[in-house]
This record gives sequence, C-alpha cells and structure tokens, in this order.
Amino acid sequence: MTPDRIVDFERVLNFRDFGGYDTPQGRVARGQLFRSAAFHEASDADMAKLDAMEVRFLVDLRRAEERSHEPNRWPGENCRSISNDEGAPAMALPPHLVALLQSDLSPASVKQYMTSLYREIPFDPRLIKLYRHWFAELGEGGVGVIHCAAGKDRTGIGCALTLMALGVDEDTVFADYEFTNQAVDIEARMPRIQQRMEERLARKLDPEALRPMLGVDLDYLRATFETIGARHGGVVTYMRDVLGVGAAEIENLRTRLLV
Repeated sequence: MTPDRIVDFERVLNFRDFGGYDTPQGRVARGQLFRSAAFHEASDADMAKLDAMEVRFLVDLRRAEERSHEPNRWPGENCRSISNDEGAPAMALPPHLVALLQSDLSPASVKQYMTSLYREIPFDPRLIKLYRHWFAELGEGGVGVIHCAAGKDRTGIGCALTLMALGVDEDTVFADYEFTNQAVDIEARMPRIQQRMEERLARKLDPEALRPMLGVDLDYLRATFETIGARHGGVVTYMRDVLGVGAAEIENLRTRLLV
C-alpha cells in the first residue's frame, strides 16, 4: 500500500481511496471509492475539502447510539447520507464497551471478542441492509464513501467485499484492509482513546488489552471469510444470496468502476 491512498484532513481520520487496484479485467478507478472513520470532528476546512470532492452518497454503518453520541458534521445537503436503525436496540453503551466490561481485559480475550465480532458482522440484518444500499448506490454511479466509527471493522468488511466483487485478488484485498494499521497512528491516539473509554466505563484499562481492538488483524478478516464460506460456500454465493449482488450486478459494477 502507498501513502498516496490517504487523503489528509485536519480532523477526519483514516480517509482513504481504495481504488487503483489491478484486476484481470482492468484497474479499479481512483477517486470513486472512499473509506473513512466518522466525521464528527471534521473542521470547517475538512468539510470544504470534502464538498469539493463531489461525493454523491455516503453509507454510515454506525448504530443510532453512535451517531447520537458523535453526530457527523458532514455531509451536507448535496450528498445523500444513508443509515439504518432497523432492529438495533437502544443501548447505553456500544457493544465493544460492553464487551470490555464483561471481559477479564487480557489481550487474548479482547482478540477473541474481535474475532467473534467479525464472524457476526456479515450476518447482522442491519448491516446487511446497509451493505445492500452501498452496492446499489455504486451500481448507480458517482463518488461514494463508506464509513463507521473508526473506519476499520464494519467498513473494512464492506470494502473487502467491494474489491472482491470487482475482481481484486485476495492478497491485495487483505493488504488494503491491513493498511489501516499504517494509516492511523494508533500509538499516538492511544492515551486519548484510553481516557475516553475509562470515563465511559468507570474502569481502568490496560493499553495492551485495548490494542487488539484499536487496530486490525488479518485473523479477523480471515474469520469473516471462513464463516461466509461455511454458511454460503463462498463470497460469490454470499453476495448473491444475502446482498443481492449477483452476476448482473457485478458486471455492472465492473463496467462502471474498472478502467
């Protein structure tokens, strides 16, 4: 991965172009597919820069509690923002903080939680609907952004499925996913994240226990695709039967996004 994939903003994190990869049919276009963390801290300059990118649609994978706690400052009226709260119970704390409360807070237990989360994400009805929206909007054309809170887990899976649909090889898909560990300076952000989590949980936390939750691990994404394979036989069948992205939809995506 090259640093030029990262789009620099003052206060928006992990904003990346995830196009530009080669496939047997052509190269994925740059400047069309973007992934990001949330936009709740976006500065005025950030918002002006984002507006200039002429993004047509944004899919926000966060739950209502997350959007309420850290509402996006962007996008504005010229970009369609899609979210979904169907079937999502009102929660005082997000699931990852609940997991920390219930955990012995060892690095191994936190990694186990993350692995189990990655097995669940592709089958979460709320997220399935949002992934379906993402692919449907891509099929209509225009610049798109997909994001969650940190832009690495729910977003990472959505981006991996997108690249696979376009014909990008698995090694490249996994490398794009792992690039989050370079794109975000986890060590620099650790003290602030730790403080915020401790305030919400009223509990002291060990940075070593937080690290498996703040970065990405190839084992997490492997768990996603192992589960998809076990339940549906593979990504192609999963995308067709669960996300509604069959052969015709994939051909349309490739026509629009390969150059």
